[in-house]
Amino acid sequence: MGGVAKSGPRVACVGGNLESQVVLEGLFERGANVVGVITLPPADAAGTSDYVDLHPMCAERGVPVVDTSDVNEAESLDRIRRLSPDYVFTLGWSQLFGRELLGLPKEFVVGSHPSPLPLGRGRAPVPWTILENEARSAVTLFRMDQGADSGDILRQRWFDVPGRVYAMELYGIVAENLREAFCDLYEALRRGPIEGQKQDASAGSLRAKRTPADGLIDFTASATMVERLVRAVSRPYPGAYTYYEGKKVEIWKASIQDVPVAKGAPGQVITRRKGRLLVQAGGGPVWLWDLTREGHELPWRTIALGSRFGYRVEDELHSLRQEVAALREAVAELGRTK
Repeated sequence: MGGVAKSGPRVACVGGNLESQVVLEGLFERGANVVGVITLPPADAAGTSDYVDLHPMCAERGVPVVDTSDVNEAESLDRIRRLSPDYVFTLGWSQLFGRELLGLPKEFVVGSHPSPLPLGRGRAPVPWTILENEARSAVTLFRMDQGADSGDILRQRWFDVPGRVYAMELYGIVAENLREAFCDLYEALRRGPIEGQKQDASAGSLRAKRTPADGLIDFTASATMVERLVRAVSRPYPGAYTYYEGKKVEIWKASIQDVPVAKGAPGQVITRRKGRLLVQAGGGPVWLWDLTREGHELPWRTIALGSRFGYRVEDELHSLRQEVAALREAVAELGRTK
């Protein structure tokens, strides 16, 4: 189990993902006085791609759990209130906190965000960091208010972003840095109250929410952007995708390294080599591999050379127009025979 006897400020933690698990492990090892964990029950976790069940960890350490899918509902607030926390640590939770929850702890709620606030406020920080090709980033802990990632900064921990990093690797780096930041903050709170630093809103930026549909590959985009998209939305996220022979195909790995001189139509499979497909994108080809369809591996040898990923929109529209015209003629003919 590790750590020392519980002492210091009473902390309730909110989370339900891999980041939350890693941070909690660090707090437990440091002997933090975690009086409860507010989390998502497994039955409500569908659609949460990075969900981690925190119940076994809490049961092992005798830490009370508050199950909820809405931390702002009256029952959840009442159960959190009974924990009598000095602080609430938000380890990984996408829902905004209402005024009542923000005022519930004796001191305040600590928010966390995997970006160097005020830069990168908003949603999907890991995918956006890759899509924006950032060489460095940070995790930020802040005193949460009713704005979006807008409270006074309490801790900020910078790290290098590896070249051609995939989402899962970056996610792990973020989680480790969040653990160190939260543990450092807790040790500071043991010694007494701390002051935060106001954010300069004029220097900030906002990132939009991303949905699974944003993983659609546009093969007219540059090979560089196709590669970044695949890396950005790879596991634990839903993945980049396209269509092949009318069925959705997820693509989990991509590279623009060691690409031969070749040319094809956008989305066309030019050649196959050692489990990889060379596919034409805008300005040049990209290697793609690790394909799945309907949750199962799609063998790369089943993808025909010269075939194309995606839909040829004008051809599909023409085909649909012909089908509609044929249906209309069939309906008209049926009416004439009555």
